[in-house]
Amino acid sequence: MYFPPSPFEREEALNCATLVGTAYDMYAQWVEQHKPQPEQFNWKPNDVLSLNYSKPIWVEEKFLKFFYHSEPLGFVAWSDRGTAYLVFRGTDSAEDWIEDVEVGQEPFSHIVPNYGKVHRGFYGVYLGMKGGAIATLDQAVPKAKRLFITGHSLGSGLSTLAVPDVIAHTQYQPDKLPIKHYNFASPKVGNLDFATAYNQNKVPTYRLVNTCDLVPDAPLSLMGRLRYQHIGIPVDFTAQYGTIAGNHNLKNAYEYALNNYTQPQSHVS
Repeated sequence: MYFPPSPFEREEALNCATLVGTAYDMYAQWVEQHKPQPEQFNWKPNDVLSLNYSKPIWVEEKFLKFFYHSEPLGFVAWSDRGTAYLVFRGTDSAEDWIEDVEVGQEPFSHIVPNYGKVHRGFYGVYLGMKGGAIATLDQAVPKAKRLFITGHSLGSGLSTLAVPDVIAHTQYQPDKLPIKHYNFASPKVGNLDFATAYNQNKVPTYRLVNTCDLVPDAPLSLMGRLRYQHIGIPVDFTAQYGTIAGNHNLKNAYEYALNNYTQPQSHVS
């Protein structure tokens, strides 16, 4: 595994992976509590990094056009020294899987002008949570000095949509309050216009990819009239962990590879 030059930092990427793992654990706690409503959910963060945590960020959307669906998808965390994180987990529920395959495109201009078109499923999920994400970020960390945005799988799609939204609608600006984006196993999120606009926004973006993982290949770059293109700087490694799910797993594939970057496949028999 080869890393780009600065401003990429392996320790930052590892911290982001750890926090995405905390977001998955948050969802697991919600399921263990029988999926309570937000006001009844008692989340106890798995606080490995000694941070402060917001309340969960919930997605609320009209699902399959006839009922409302709500689940916790992320959170904001921050250190006492002024480092903030906006964190999104990946696919866990049946509703998440259905949104993943909604591969049509919608204009992102309803959120941020001049950003082309994006994946319909990711866009729908982000619309259902953007108000909560932006409000939580503004309220939780008004004095932060820098921000990391991160996610895995579906969460990478959401984190990618969050970057231009944060630039446009919060205090965070790349030239004043720096932002970095580390994502893991990201699918393609938007068309060429979106990718071009994104790559010009001055936010260092590192897309960690296991070349044996199928998810980053989706959606196809050409799908009839639809075009999809990746954003950011790829940070590739090649490691076969034995199953499709294993090659995509945050902890046992991506986090393992960051910790064992000279031999990312050494734990596989």
